[in-house]
Amino acid sequence: MDSVKLSEWLQVSANIGIVLGLLMVGVQLKQNSDLARMQLVYEESTRAIELENEVIGERGAAAWAKSIEDPENLTLEEIRIMEALLWSFYEQLRGTYRLAQLGLLTEDDWLARVNSEVTFYFSDPYSRAWWKNFSRPGKHLPPDLAVAINNVIESDTASSYDYITTAQRTMQPFTPEQ
Repeated sequence: MDSVKLSEWLQVSANIGIVLGLLMVGVQLKQNSDLARMQLVYEESTRAIELENEVIGERGAAAWAKSIEDPENLTLEEIRIMEALLWSFYEQLRGTYRLAQLGLLTEDDWLARVNSEVTFYFSDPYSRAWWKNFSRPGKHLPPDLAVAINNVIESDTASSYDYITTAQRTMQPFTPEQ
């Protein structure tokens, strides 16, 4: 009689173990699926940035400098280079934001990157005009990201030129927690 009860308890315990094992496999499959999805999204973003970097080419620095010094006289080629440069920067911020949404970075990580780098890229009139146009309603930007970028732009009155040339302007380091 005791051996029958023991056998029944062992069977119940084994069944519970099997169910728990199946649950663990399900969790692992979900994690693997999420990681695969994140990798595909990241690769898609990287391919797009690489294409835009081809557009930027060797004239990127000159077009960027002219957009700060003489934005009213940019050529069509320089405007396209600036579009590629600014969009690529935004796409990198969006990638960091996505990693936080997937739980691989914290909210503080993506906010630190925004706070660290937005002034450098979006502090001159040309870049701010580009951002205003790019971020208009209906563009399907992550609202939290757009608000964070706008907050940095609104709170910082330095120009890109000031940002680069004056000693008090320093970028905050971006170091995501491991």
